[in-house]
Order: sequence, then structure tokens, then C-alpha cells
Amino acid sequence: MRLHRAPGVRPLLTRAALPVVVVAGLSLGLTGCGGHPTAHRDIAVESVSGHIAFDPTTITVDTNDNVVLAVSNTTSTVHGFSIEAYGLQEEIPPGGAEVKFKAVHPGTFKIYSQLKETDQIATLVVR
Repeated sequence: MRLHRAPGVRPLLTRAALPVVVVAGLSLGLTGCGGHPTAHRDIAVESVSGHIAFDPTTITVDTNDNVVLAVSNTTSTVHGFSIEAYGLQEEIPPGGAEVKFKAVHPGTFKIYSQLKETDQIATLVVR
């Protein structure tokens, strides 16, 4: 089947340009426009045998994840939340807060309270 154009109307795409447009469209579709998944994780600050601790003690995410940690605080005082490799030093009020960061550094990192470093040890694993 052949399409007929009105006189003086030029085609939007030539046969030579069509493969370039198809490849560019496929590339955008396959990359998902460059987005990375968001990893939602929960971690709690709790009182355990008179000491403050994180639960769970290990959080695992993938490299390049956009991480959203829901940090609950079931105690009546403010607690610290730090991950040095990511430059995070937050104060978590009673009730809790969200901590957000992009997991760009693979490895194993200590999560601790910058307010009282002897308590609240947990581990972040970025694979």
C-alpha cells in the first residue's frame, strides 16, 4: 500500500531516518528514562535490657537505590542516627522520622547514634 501526499507536503520522516528514530525510542524505553528503584526499609530505635538498640540490626539495599528509611523511635527521648559514609547525622524525635539518601557506595557501613556512640549499633549493606 502506498500513501499519497498532497503536492508540496514533505514527509516528517524519510526512510533513512526511520532506523535512527526506532533505535532512539527503544533505548529510552529500555532504560526507563534513567530512574533507579526506591528501597523502603523500616528500622526502629528501641529500649532493650536498659540499652537503646536498632531493630533490625542489618539493612540491605542495592547500589544506586534511592533509600527511604522509616526510623521509628518508641522511646521518649531524641536519638541519633548516623551513617558516616553517606554523611548522615540525623536526630530522631520520639515517634520517628524518615531518612533519605542514594546508596551510591557499595560496601558494609555502621549505623550508630552520634549522640551516644556506644549504643544503637546496626549495619547497612549496599550490594
